[in-house]
Amino acid sequence: MTTDFIRDMDTTLLQLNSKDVFSLRTAYEGIFVLGGIGSGKTSGAGRAIAGAMLRSGAGGLVMVAKPEEIELWQSYAKQHGRTDDLVLFNEKAGCNFIAYEFSRKGVQGANSVTDCIMRILDAAEKAAGQGAGKDSDPFWKNTSRQMLLYSISALYGATGNVTVEDIVRFVTTAPTKRPTTPEELQEVEKSFAFRTLKQFDTEPVCEVPADVKKAVNSYWALQYTALAEKTRSSILIHVTSSLNRFATGMLRKCFCDETTIVPEMSFAGKIILLGLPILTMNEEAIVGQQLFQFLWMRAVESRNGLGKQFSERPLFLYGDECQYFVTPYWDTFLSTCRGSRCAVIAMSQSLPTLYAQIGQDKSDFVDGLTGKFLTKLFFLNSCPRSNKWASELIGKGLKIRKTQTQGVTTGMNTNRGGSQASTNEGWHKSEGTNTGTSEQEYEASLLDTNYFSTSLKTGGPKNNFEVSGVWFRAGAQFFEPIPNTSSNVVLATFIQQ
Repeated sequence: MTTDFIRDMDTTLLQLNSKDVFSLRTAYEGIFVLGGIGSGKTSGAGRAIAGAMLRSGAGGLVMVAKPEEIELWQSYAKQHGRTDDLVLFNEKAGCNFIAYEFSRKGVQGANSVTDCIMRILDAAEKAAGQGAGKDSDPFWKNTSRQMLLYSISALYGATGNVTVEDIVRFVTTAPTKRPTTPEELQEVEKSFAFRTLKQFDTEPVCEVPADVKKAVNSYWALQYTALAEKTRSSILIHVTSSLNRFATGMLRKCFCDETTIVPEMSFAGKIILLGLPILTMNEEAIVGQQLFQFLWMRAVESRNGLGKQFSERPLFLYGDECQYFVTPYWDTFLSTCRGSRCAVIAMSQSLPTLYAQIGQDKSDFVDGLTGKFLTKLFFLNSCPRSNKWASELIGKGLKIRKTQTQGVTTGMNTNRGGSQASTNEGWHKSEGTNTGTSEQEYEASLLDTNYFSTSLKTGGPKNNFEVSGVWFRAGAQFFEPIPNTSSNVVLATFIQQ
């Protein structure tokens, strides 16, 4: 039986205080959460928002950094009646990404598969620390993409089937120069690449457009052989070294074998839990999760072309420790996901954590990305940079400084006078008090940076298991904002138990 779901975007999902609420409409605008270790961001806001999305009947994708998150989400699903909807994508599951893309787009799938592999190359490079967060030279990206696109197109046209092993085999056996003798021609004709190209040209299993066929033949016959030997070798090493990750182990089993899970399952209310923890499976888990995430995002973006039964249900993408999962495509997805009824919930410890993982040269990207989340939550944090950002985001305003003065004066006069006959004595005492009050307007931060490091609850027995955080939403007019701040800032309290 399919789980029902909320259709009204203004339905209340969470009560922030006695008057202010969190709705699906707010969720679709994106939620970004910052909080230091032990601040309660996961057990407080993370738990509450996850529960809200589950109760709404939403389908979703959950990224996993820590192994304990698998059991945590299983408990969430049980608590909110969604156990049957939770789908665990672990080493026993699979999504053959190449077959998946071709099944969606047919002959045109070659470009989609190439895009996926380019993201694999980028993720693998950064996961191994080789990229140091920096973009590769565009020349290497463009030439690598050319090699991949024209090998994938040739394989699909010739055989109707593409595997990672065949891509590697094709590019490593492709002729590097035009044969000039019968012996050289005979040797070339034995190669896997030559036989594939011949079948592609004369007896294709899948007919491809004429312009694609012409481009493929031109590349392998002329452009590829014209490359300098050193350049060609560098491109080949760049492509094959990353694709060889899929030759064995988890990546082969999960992404190159049988398909048991596809992104579209979320449209029917399934919550796909990527049970490939990064902290235990390391680089392979980063590559695998980023790959499936990319497939899921593109499926979500295109679902508005499907029937209402697949396009109406709310969706969510949830990533705690999101620094491991953020890719350049997040920027595009956040710009469009509201129209696809998808909420993105991203959580991290601090801004420097994001900069360090994504790359210092990507500061504009990080700033632009975080700016696309209209709702931001700030929990206790000892990071001065993050706290300064939170304070500046909330803004400045006019405050009143009151000054009160008080003065007291006391005086005594004594007069003595006399004659031989008498003596006269007299005295006089006086007291006075002056008070004054003045007020002065001045501009100051509505919430100082130290507020985020001293004034928020972190849960646990000492706080009655209450976690508090500053809930900021661009453009909001909350009924009960934090006193002496702006109307779009409230203090939200979450219960851990």
